[in-house]
Amino acid sequence: MKIELKNYLVSKSYKAKINSKDVQIGDVFLALKGKNRHGNEFIDEALSNGAKYIITDKIVEDNDTKNNILLVDNTLDFIEELAIYKRNLFKGQIIGITGSIGKTSVKENLKYFLSPHMKVSASIKSFNNYLGVILSLINMSLESDYAIFELGTNNFNEIKKLTNLVLPTQAIITNIYPTHLEKLINTRNIAIEKSDIFNPKFNPKVELAILSNNNIDEHYVCKKAKEYNIKNIITFGENSNSDLKIKNIKKIDEYIYKITIMYKNDICEIIVDDKEIHKIDNILICYAIFKYNNLNINNFLSLTKNIPSISGRGLKSSLIINKKKINFIDESYNASPKSMKICIDYFNSIEIKQSEKKILILGEMKELGSGALDYHIEIIKYVIEKNINNVIISGELMELALDKIDKMINHNIYLMHDIKKIIEYLEKNLNDGDTILIKGSNSSITNQLSKNILTIGEI
Repeated sequence: MKIELKNYLVSKSYKAKINSKDVQIGDVFLALKGKNRHGNEFIDEALSNGAKYIITDKIVEDNDTKNNILLVDNTLDFIEELAIYKRNLFKGQIIGITGSIGKTSVKENLKYFLSPHMKVSASIKSFNNYLGVILSLINMSLESDYAIFELGTNNFNEIKKLTNLVLPTQAIITNIYPTHLEKLINTRNIAIEKSDIFNPKFNPKVELAILSNNNIDEHYVCKKAKEYNIKNIITFGENSNSDLKIKNIKKIDEYIYKITIMYKNDICEIIVDDKEIHKIDNILICYAIFKYNNLNINNFLSLTKNIPSISGRGLKSSLIINKKKINFIDESYNASPKSMKICIDYFNSIEIKQSEKKILILGEMKELGSGALDYHIEIIKYVIEKNINNVIISGELMELALDKIDKMINHNIYLMHDIKKIIEYLEKNLNDGDTILIKGSNSSITNQLSKNILTIGEI
């Protein structure tokens, strides 16, 4: 049955799923052991939703459909074997993306630019850990010309493990900034960890490295790529010696910008909307992929103006809250000091009418280690420096940071910890045309707050 199942997932378009609610007719349900419950508890639901096969490492009692159930020694080990089997069969280019911030955005941007012209597979959602990568490998189409994977880490030795599974032929490191410092401790360790994506010891198939070149840790990454004798290296960023850099940014309309970029000796003009101007590095990366792979650059240029936003990462919605039409910008998926500043800059650049106002809601940034309070103080000071009004902050670290600031600087920042109270405040104070931007880490209240706002807001 193992061979039968392998062939089924290779030859069919059906997917492997770990959530029984997501199962569709023909899919394979993976009954994994969780912290508190085992996937076996959800086999009946998976089967009722149309699961063709069940993979489990726990004996199933009193089930009428045992012919559909494959009992293995360890489900996770077995699906890793499946993932490796699938990867070895794949003949297209595999793009691996890691970095401190922007991985999902770059993956989705690449998928957006490549998909109209060729077959593309990509990581599921933000599935960039060990299990997520395995699932994405199993579910990729062998007919794809390109397969795009996120590789994430919050601890040592994780990137090499993921790299050894995915074996990307083209590696991207978006940037190196303070994230996941609870275990990685400092940005140099982050740089070392991320560099494993193009380390030939773990990835003998790599032929290209696209690397950010803006700070000292990113310079270290570029140096490592040269030491590893990576055949093709493309650097991007503000540094004058970068291969790919921005020469000029010109606003040509209320929401439209013209970006002049230089790649070695080539000059190119790109049209983007206002929401992309603070994420321009993502577009540079996509441009580099097109150039390296000799893809039609005109196809790329025709799509830059209408790059779709991603849920939790800048997605704009028009909502009706308390009979008032408002603009809601959801950046609640995650947060770091750098991504916070990018969002604050974007928020500050949004133009509104005199009768309208903007409200900025900031939650905590998680996993910043011993320097977490200092990073939160830095963000609050940044808000004050930008002279931004109508700011709501939430979370213990934000409160502690505000307390430090209170003694030194006058400000217009409100502390609110309760989602219900924040919603009540918004309902009371919102007017037609107002704009809300919300940003915070997944485990801060801003993530749930965003869901609540989208729920109560009539789209």
